[in-house]
Amino acid sequence: MANIGKWNTPGTLTTVLSSGLDSLGNATMSAASSTYDNSTNLDLFVSIEVVLASLSPTTGAHVDIYGWLALDGSNFPAQSSADLRLTTSQLLCAVAIGTTAATAQRIVVRDLLLTPAKWQFKLDNQTGVSLNASGNTVKILPYNLNLNG
Repeated sequence: MANIGKWNTPGTLTTVLSSGLDSLGNATMSAASSTYDNSTNLDLFVSIEVVLASLSPTTGAHVDIYGWLALDGSNFPAQSSADLRLTTSQLLCAVAIGTTAATAQRIVVRDLLLTPAKWQFKLDNQTGVSLNASGNTVKILPYNLNLNG
């Protein structure tokens, strides 16, 4: 009898960006997150939750999440914000933001590949407005498949 693949119990929901997003200006990229180490857990996938406190974004509003790796375990790419936007090789996902005035936003992007390395993340604010002074976060939830049923 063939085994049935199932989801494993997910890893720990981890906040990778928070206070660095406070009052982040439009067309501005956050500083890099602290390092998230996936070289031990070897999770295959990650879902990302973006929470933005109350804001009134403009038409076409979005935030971009960039993630890059230290393939050798210690050296991350040293790209400027402008270079990241131009090359998009480190773009993990683009997140559309609703334009209803003065509302908070909670958006989840699911099933992104997470390679077995050390990661850092950045958020690029393209909402047309500065982010709120508090209450903004980016969290990740890593997970795997169990192919043994």
